[in-house]
Amino acid sequence: MGDTPYQELQGAPGLVESKARRYIEIADAIQRSTAALKKISDEIDTRSLAMDETREKAEKVRESIEKAQDRYRETGSALQAYASSLRSAKEDAHAAILEIGRAESELASARTAQHHAEQHESGLPTSATPQEAAEARTASNRAGDRVSDAEGDLAYWQGRWRDAADAKDSAARSAVGRIEEVVTGKNTHGLQDGTWDKIGKVWDSFYELAKVVCDVAGILAIFFSWVPFVGQVLLVLAAVGAILAVVDAAMKWSKGEGSFWGVLGAAGLAALSLFGGKAISSIAQYTKARMIVQTSARMSGSSARAMFGRSAISSARNVFAQSTGQRVTEVLRSPFVRSSTDKAVAGMFASGSYGHAFRTLFPNPFTGAGMRALFTNDDVSDMLRVMSTNGVRVDDVTAVTSSVAVGLAYVNNAYSQGKNLVDFATQATAGDAGQAAKPGVDIATSPFGGPYGKIVGYGAQLIPNSTDDAVAAP
Repeated sequence: MGDTPYQELQGAPGLVESKARRYIEIADAIQRSTAALKKISDEIDTRSLAMDETREKAEKVRESIEKAQDRYRETGSALQAYASSLRSAKEDAHAAILEIGRAESELASARTAQHHAEQHESGLPTSATPQEAAEARTASNRAGDRVSDAEGDLAYWQGRWRDAADAKDSAARSAVGRIEEVVTGKNTHGLQDGTWDKIGKVWDSFYELAKVVCDVAGILAIFFSWVPFVGQVLLVLAAVGAILAVVDAAMKWSKGEGSFWGVLGAAGLAALSLFGGKAISSIAQYTKARMIVQTSARMSGSSARAMFGRSAISSARNVFAQSTGQRVTEVLRSPFVRSSTDKAVAGMFASGSYGHAFRTLFPNPFTGAGMRALFTNDDVSDMLRVMSTNGVRVDDVTAVTSSVAVGLAYVNNAYSQGKNLVDFATQATAGDAGQAAKPGVDIATSPFGGPYGKIVGYGAQLIPNSTDDAVAAP
C-alpha cells in the first residue's frame, strides 16, 4: 500500500485488529476441538475392534487439526502486532504532518522576509552611511539565518514522517514474515496448500485485476457504448464482470469460504444485472406496440398517423410481429451487443449532430412527470405515455404486461440504488471510504443499458435514414 509523502498514512488498524481476533478465535476453537478429541481417545476403555478404530481415528484427527492451530494463532498474533504498530505509526505521522504544515508556513514567511531584506540592502543609495549599510547587511544575514532555521525545522519533521512510514513498512514486513513462516516456511508442520488452494490463490489474483478492468469498462460503456467496435468491447467486458462475480462465489464455495446459496444468489444478481434491464424494456416495448397496433387497426390510416406518427406505427408493427423466441434471443444477446440507440448515436456523431447525440445518450431524467427518474427506463416511460393517450385500446393482456413492466422497473431501480448505498456503507464501515466513493461503486454488477434505458429520448422514435435521426411523437 503506497503512501503519499507527508500525507496521512494509509491503513485501518481497527480492521486489522478485527481480522486478528477472528484468526485467534479460530485457533481457540481448534484448541477446544483437539482437547475434546483427546478426551475421546483417552477415555475409551472398551476393548473391541470398533472402539480401537474409533480411538485411532480420533487421535489421527486430533493430530491433523492441531497442526493448523499454530497457523491461525501465529497469523492472528502477527496481525495484532501489526495493528498496534500501524496505529502508532499513523499517530506519529499525523503529528509530523501538523508540524510540517506549521514549518512550511514559517519557512515561507522567512523567505519573504529574507527577500525584502536583501532588496533593502541592495537598494541602498550611494549616499547611505556606513552604519546604515552595516544595519542592512545585519538584517539580511539574520533573515538568512531564520530561513536556515526554518529549513532545518521542516527537514526534521519531514524526517519524523519518514520514520513513521518506515516503522509502518517494517511492521508490515515483520507480520508478513511471521505469517509466511507458518504458511509456507519451516513451521508449517507438514501442512501444505492443496491443488484447489493454489488454484484459489491464482484465481484471487486474476479476479482482483479483472474486476478492476471490468469495472472501468462498465463506466466507460456508459459514455462510449455507441462507438463501433470499441463500444462492443466495453459492453462485453462489463458483462464479463458480472459473470466473474458468479465464478468467484463458486470458487469461494469450493474452498469452504461461502455457501451454495451464495452461489445461487450471485447467479441471480448476475442474471438481473445482465438481462434485467433489457427484459423489462422488452416487456414495455411489446406492451406499447400492442396498444399502438390494436388501436391503429380500429382507426383510419390518417387518424392513426396523426395520433402516433408514421414511424411509431411502423416500429410497433415490427415489435408486435416478433415471436417469443426472437424476444428471448434479443434479451440474452443484449449485454454483449450495441443497442439500436447506440447505432443511431454513432450515426448522429458521424453526421455532425453532436448536440442531438448527447441528448439521446443522456436525456433529462425529470421529463415526463418524473417517470424517467422513477423507473430509469425510457421504454417503461414511453409505454406509460402511450397508455395515457386518449383513445388508446388497453386490453387484459396489455394491462397485465404493463403492470409487470412498471413493477419490475421500480424494483430494479430500487435494487440498484439500494445496492450502491449498501456497498458504500459496507466499504466505509470497513475503513475504506476512499474505495467506497469510487465512481459507480460496483458498476460491473449494476443494471446495463445506460443511465436511462439506452433508447432515444422521451417520446421519440427512431427513423431509418433520417437526417434528424429522431422526431417527437405527438
